[in-house]
Amino acid sequence: MKLILAMILMLFSLNSFSGEGTGVGFMLGNPTGLNAKHWLNSSQAVDGAIGFSLGRTTNFSIHSDYLFHKAGAFYFNDVHPLDLYYGLGGRMEFDDQMDLGLRVPIGLVHQLDNDSADIFAEVAPILDFIGRNGVEVHLAIGGRYYF
Repeated sequence: MKLILAMILMLFSLNSFSGEGTGVGFMLGNPTGLNAKHWLNSSQAVDGAIGFSLGRTTNFSIHSDYLFHKAGAFYFNDVHPLDLYYGLGGRMEFDDQMDLGLRVPIGLVHQLDNDSADIFAEVAPILDFIGRNGVEVHLAIGGRYYF
């Protein structure tokens, strides 16, 4: 229980770091729940999420990643820039036991209206090495509002 509380506090304390801005939002997929992202500079960020992992069973899940961004890597309809991001992080999932794994997220994000919000889609292969061992893939879409 102490570990869960510590991870939740870390997720919501992202705003205490000095940096470029913090966004909070919602994501659908695996996991479905709340997410946050804090920019450290113009090309690096830390994100995290808490929610429910929708797989064989519905489990509480928490993750955090260190991300690198490539601005304007792709364009949609030649006018809407899509930033590519990738990174490395960790994931914990709770059921009858705790599963701990390594995440490798890769995604696309589009900044909206003067960078006050974004929408994203990501795929994140996960290698679980404590609890249930194996590989799984998470897919999610979502958005965040920055303050």
